[in-house]
Amino acid sequence: MAVDLFLPPSEGPCPVLVYCHGFKGFKQWGHVPHLHEYFATGEYAVITFNHSHNGVIGDADRFDALDLFAVNTVSKELNDLESLGKWIRENGKALGLDIERVSWLGHSRGGANVILFASRCQDYVEKVIAWSPIPSYQWLFESFNPEIWKKNRTVYTTNARTHQEMPLDYSIWENLMAHDDEFDVIEAARGLGRPLLIVHGEADEAVPCALSEPIYDACIHSIRMTVPKADHTFGMKHPCTGIQDFTQELWYALDNTLSFLEEI
Repeated sequence: MAVDLFLPPSEGPCPVLVYCHGFKGFKQWGHVPHLHEYFATGEYAVITFNHSHNGVIGDADRFDALDLFAVNTVSKELNDLESLGKWIRENGKALGLDIERVSWLGHSRGGANVILFASRCQDYVEKVIAWSPIPSYQWLFESFNPEIWKKNRTVYTTNARTHQEMPLDYSIWENLMAHDDEFDVIEAARGLGRPLLIVHGEADEAVPCALSEPIYDACIHSIRMTVPKADHTFGMKHPCTGIQDFTQELWYALDNTLSFLEEI
């Protein structure tokens, strides 16, 4: 896993925010490499990373390892999060991190991941933030016929930005079916023992805003905020040259996220 750690200028143990990208995301996408500039104002360290099988190698901003993307199961991503959580716990103090104050922010599929991860590994989590979260992993693949997928073994999803046809091996669906109850995002939210903030754009066409309502309803200690006119990425595109390119919609998401993190 390629991992970046951004430390704020302040000294002493600092709280941590881990950013988890979505289905076709990566740590160098758009505004993600610049998030630390914002959260440093709250004296937060920021960690960004590429999932081990997201198809992007190192600091690249393109999908050059589609063989890895093709077999990127939910189990692999959750294992990545657990490995990162353990790494922070074991090495954080030496790096100036407050290992008791580690929050996890996930976007889209990453939003579902951090909810599920926090329900399973609460010792590694202080708070959870889900931006534009998917309601279930099955929903992500609902356009594919499972029988045809099984027969052909591979289906393809189009990357709207690069126009790449990205392969998805049937092992992804097999993994979901083998862990159907275990990977239930709504039930994970219902049993979540940590505070949850959901931020969703009202004009999100990729993951419609209404789809995060059941997650909010399931978690008794959750807050849900909607962003007027915001799409799936809060108006942000790739590439982004810096914090000066942040949209009003993204500022809204960021300001509410920092306020949530700073609440006692």
